[in-house]
Amino acid sequence: MSADDRTTAADDAASSPAADTPGAAGAPPAHGHHGGHAGDVLAASGDALRRLRRRVGLPPGFNLAGAVRHTVWRNVFHLVGGFRVVGSAPYEAMVVVANHSSHADTPALIAAFPAPYKPVVVAADDYWFDNPWKARALRLAIGAVPVRRQGGGGYESLLDGATQVLGSGSSLLVFPEGTRSTDGRLGRFRSGALRIAQEFDVPILPVAVVGTHELLAKKGRLTPGPVEVRVGHPVDPHGLTDMAPLVAQIEGMLAAGPPVPSRSRTWRVLRGVMSGPAGMVGAVAWGFAEAVSLPVTSEMYLVLVAASHPRRVVPAAACLAVGSVAGVLVTRALTARGERPPAPLTTPAMRTRAAADLAVGARGIWRQALNGVPVKVYAAEAGAAGVPAVPLAGHALGARGARALAVGAVVGAAAGVAAPVLRRFYGPYLAAAGVTFGVGLAAVVRRWSR
Repeated sequence: MSADDRTTAADDAASSPAADTPGAAGAPPAHGHHGGHAGDVLAASGDALRRLRRRVGLPPGFNLAGAVRHTVWRNVFHLVGGFRVVGSAPYEAMVVVANHSSHADTPALIAAFPAPYKPVVVAADDYWFDNPWKARALRLAIGAVPVRRQGGGGYESLLDGATQVLGSGSSLLVFPEGTRSTDGRLGRFRSGALRIAQEFDVPILPVAVVGTHELLAKKGRLTPGPVEVRVGHPVDPHGLTDMAPLVAQIEGMLAAGPPVPSRSRTWRVLRGVMSGPAGMVGAVAWGFAEAVSLPVTSEMYLVLVAASHPRRVVPAAACLAVGSVAGVLVTRALTARGERPPAPLTTPAMRTRAAADLAVGARGIWRQALNGVPVKVYAAEAGAAGVPAVPLAGHALGARGARALAVGAVVGAAAGVAAPVLRRFYGPYLAAAGVTFGVGLAAVVRRWSR
């Protein structure tokens, strides 16, 4: 946010006439040789004021509101195109300076720093806090602190805002350009942020925000795309006489290229598995386990694992069918010898239905595809009824293969369409799929428990 476009007063205030007053800027007041006692008192008062302003709190630790903002904005950016953070910052109160080309810059910086840092921006009270509803919305969305831009006390008001932020151990966000860039290029940096860092004796951290200009340009529309926050190296403000070293760091980070679309770590791992033979072996093993004892349907392998690689879903479905047939034959053989494998979440009604369907022979297993009864129940009942292995294998391959390939075609097509989102949100997708399966399984068990 920035002063000129009514989103922060930091650098407009710093360049106001009041900011040029030595005491207000944090520089020592001028003294002659004949100030006397009054001059000593004024000097002591000035020193005390500067010591007060330099009082910085300890890092605030976990903060619920900050954690919620951090998580919400991070997921918003992932949703509209991807989000990535390059580099890290020390865990202490700082003045964070960044380039400014979009209203999305502040949310991006909030999303980049974990909640304990609780980065806070100062915002113009005559625009953002002139309406109670607008003020509440701003505090809720980004946790801003108001500062004055009018009345001749801009820099002093800015220091009051900085005292609230840095005094609580949080980091202060400042956009030294003072307004959003219209072309995405870096503008002139004003010195207000440096003076604040010197006043409070905290490091100043340069950060480059990349991709927000393309995402939401000044007077432009939202255009989905990736955003990247590149964190530089903190600098001791007392070693600086101007903003040039900070500008150089930010320019270097901006020159590193466009943002790289983010990828879910879970998605990367599962896609790597599906890219090689391990994905097909896993499908065979899952299909086998479900036909023996596993209470999770074989097709969930396609939904949970194979969806990370849409082109491999159908081959995985074929492997599931092969593993399922092998499991059916093993379960049949064990049951025929009186060694019925464990069958969790099955009911007597399920066994009764399977036995009735298999009364016509091996072809009865085709009825399993749509009735919700686990295939392991049919395999066990086939063993108990003495259904021959060879025809059972043939019909099981047809029934299980048709179902797996049909589900695979649907999952593969859906995963292909949703790939841009799945690449970024595979973890939440797995959670949603797991909950959905759990609800469905509970409904099936309840139905067959009557």
